[in-house]
Amino acid sequence: MQNKYIFGITGGSGAGKSTVSAKFRELGVYVSDADIAARCVVVSGSKCLGELCSEFGNDILSFDGSLNRARLAEIVFSDAEKLEILNRITHKYIYEYIVNEIDEHDSELCAVDGAVIIGSPVMELCRKLVVVTADKETRLERIMKRDSIDRNSALARLGAQPEDSFYLEHADYTVVNNGDLIKLGEQIEEIYNKIKNEAKAACSQT
Repeated sequence: MQNKYIFGITGGSGAGKSTVSAKFRELGVYVSDADIAARCVVVSGSKCLGELCSEFGNDILSFDGSLNRARLAEIVFSDAEKLEILNRITHKYIYEYIVNEIDEHDSELCAVDGAVIIGSPVMELCRKLVVVTADKETRLERIMKRDSIDRNSALARLGAQPEDSFYLEHADYTVVNNGDLIKLGEQIEEIYNKIKNEAKAACSQT
């Protein structure tokens, strides 16, 4: 991880993290997607999946030996202790996956896009945190469209997540993403230039 300057991109569901990450990629930042990492570490035969089976039983597997995500969700999301165990198991593998992925790329300026960066081991990688926000109605519309669900289901998903204040109290930079792509681009370019200057300063001190 030498000569790498890594920052995080996070925010609640429907805030538009993927759009923000895409904009940073256009500016030359290598972005590792924590959601993709989370899926990759639980493929059939993986150490992570084996550890999950040891903890939660083989009932979490589908007939083909792959992870039955719906079944695992039923087990953990109604039990805070089991959810904590799930996170303790998976987060270390996700961290390792992201570290290896970033190490394999030449980009000095890198980012991690993830909803649960705060409080996870990945947070230790990030020198700065960019928090993406959007107003409630915009988020609801995005969630309904993305997941093909009704408004009540979208409201339930938002209600199960931390408030914006949770993310903002950890933010070094904030992006407001209410759908105006021109304003969004301007915000990201400004943040990118600041982070790039910080990265140069950090490298000159090493």
